[in-house]
Amino acid sequence: MISFEQLKSFAFEFQNSIFRILLEKKFCVKNTEPMLFLGNNYSGYWFPKDLIDSRGTIWGVGLGHDSSFELELMTLGYDFFGFEPEASCFKSSKKQFSGTDAVIENYGLWDKSGKFNYTGANISIVNIFNLNQKSEDFLDIRSLWDEAKFKNIEAQTRPRILKLNIEGAEREILLKFIEAPLGFEVIIFQAEFLFHIGFKRIGKKISACRDLFRILRGFQSNSWRIAHLSRHQITIIRNVSS
Repeated sequence: MISFEQLKSFAFEFQNSIFRILLEKKFCVKNTEPMLFLGNNYSGYWFPKDLIDSRGTIWGVGLGHDSSFELELMTLGYDFFGFEPEASCFKSSKKQFSGTDAVIENYGLWDKSGKFNYTGANISIVNIFNLNQKSEDFLDIRSLWDEAKFKNIEAQTRPRILKLNIEGAEREILLKFIEAPLGFEVIIFQAEFLFHIGFKRIGKKISACRDLFRILRGFQSNSWRIAHLSRHQITIIRNVSS
């Protein structure tokens, strides 16, 4: 017999699949560009195959307790800058990259700087799951734009990859990026501000979908293309001619 939790999970995934179909139709995403899966089931991402051997730079914003994706890129010759504000996740990251040249910072990146508390085990500063109780602890969050200037992103080895896994806070970064672009050639993000919202909050999901449409239209108008769309991951690439 199917449990209530299984029914909820089915409804959640079915609703998200509808939003993905809308995205594919709206932006004519064919997923024809060759991609390779790097990492594991916890922290794996599809990566453009033609960039595998390019030995560029990866910025991992939001690391959690495992960053096998970034570690695998490092073994392929990529430089790695990681950003993780939560103490236990930061400790895990430092341990995972011990003995490497990775730069791991104990702060997060967003469109603004400050001290923010968070909700839930997913550590969301935008409360993506609409929880009532906030943490007593505060996370150190800094502006991506300030950090790009401080670390001189323009001088870093190309291609420069920006990976965002920040529990819904990627929406604000992506919206600002359209108006104030930075020197990245590839952005990989999980559209958690849409796909992690519960299926009962349909109004919020429709609003988030509109925001994602706006984001993708904005990038397309600035010479980016949608290279890949999977269950939660979207990969966009800046065209070489731009």
